[in-house]
Amino acid sequence: MKHADIVNAIHQVLRDTMFIPQIDAFHADARLNEDLYLDSVLVLELILNLETELGFDIPDDALTKDDFDTVASLATFLDRRISGGSSPETDSTPAAIDAAAPEEFEDIKVHCFISCVCEMIKADPRVDHRPFYFGVWDAEVVVDDQFRLSYHSEDINHDFFKRWYQTLYGVEMHPWYQDQADKAKNINTLLSLLNNKSGQRQVMVMLDMYRLPERENKFNQNPFPHYVLLEETDDPTTWFMTDPDFRWEGPLPKDKILNAIESPAVSGGYYFDSSDIRETARQDIHDYFLACINPDHNPMTDAVRAIIDAHLNPNNNLPLSALSDALKQIPVLAIRKYAYEHGFAYFWREMDLDDDAFEDWCVVIEALVETYKLIQFRAMKIAKFDAIEAVDPQLLSEVYGLLDQQDEREFHIKKHLIEVFQQWTMQHITPALASSVNTRIAEEVEP
Repeated sequence: MKHADIVNAIHQVLRDTMFIPQIDAFHADARLNEDLYLDSVLVLELILNLETELGFDIPDDALTKDDFDTVASLATFLDRRISGGSSPETDSTPAAIDAAAPEEFEDIKVHCFISCVCEMIKADPRVDHRPFYFGVWDAEVVVDDQFRLSYHSEDINHDFFKRWYQTLYGVEMHPWYQDQADKAKNINTLLSLLNNKSGQRQVMVMLDMYRLPERENKFNQNPFPHYVLLEETDDPTTWFMTDPDFRWEGPLPKDKILNAIESPAVSGGYYFDSSDIRETARQDIHDYFLACINPDHNPMTDAVRAIIDAHLNPNNNLPLSALSDALKQIPVLAIRKYAYEHGFAYFWREMDLDDDAFEDWCVVIEALVETYKLIQFRAMKIAKFDAIEAVDPQLLSEVYGLLDQQDEREFHIKKHLIEVFQQWTMQHITPALASSVNTRIAEEVEP
């Protein structure tokens, strides 16, 4: 099969099987994510369809390689697989544990709420934003009554984060969005806040990124609830939007931003002031870490396992084909595990530990994130079977084996992070506590 034939096969799958709306943008040099809007889930679906169409298997260690950057690079990779060749890169090091070049559209997003509130913290040299990410690695995941995984729900509130934000940094978050009010009233509140906004105030709002095609929705979610920061410009028809989670900022038409806010799928907004920032007490960081660390459970892996179990249980009457859709938001949630890097980085800086050891843990964390993709790929293969009893036992063994590996890997990360935390506590908390006790005793015995 010639290279051009493979390109045509890719086009045919995208057009006739996957029905992607951006098919008119297809050409040999089109980027799968940026131009064709294929997020990692759709790329996996494309691979599965191509395996069927062209008759070959793609190994796990290929799932995160640069071969999947453009149509041409994918065709070249498939050409090598069909002809029996190998990738120029050695296959001995799985991409799942190669931290050298993580995918841009996954690496830069962790948690939009946290990214927004940390934006002004990062700008203040008196405080460190990294401890606030302690609450992200096991942040709440949602499994609905149809056993579908989600990062967002109307029932989720951010009270835990708001309370600790004020404890750590002295900043109170004021909710301005009223759920009981209609959109028009809430938008009028937003307009007033922006019109009277001081230079020290941040105004944050949840909008539906799907309604902003000017901004790349690289997770291909519809709807796509997402927090951003807004302010007015000299042009009354233009607002300035800051999206810390995507590391993007720039002017956008006011009416288009309002249209995204008007989406019935989103609700929420806060304002807070940088003038309230105060230095963080290490004791508060100590207490926050203990409130966040969960040494006995890994909620996300538990949720993924429960969803797979449910779809494989005939008593639940769930169509096996629904398993793929049930896990489609894995990429949005998996990147939260990068928060472990913030935890290690904070303690490493505080104690001036060896940089090489920190990089080693970053590799382990990268493997944790990427292995969720391998689990998802197998789940999508399982979903292709007509009946539960027809599923390949080897495939089931592999997916549950990967889930067990995830538990082992994450418990390993947590164990060492706790050890580093204990070391930090001995250096920075225990001496201060002893000094405080000694001072109090001296004051009590003073004549």
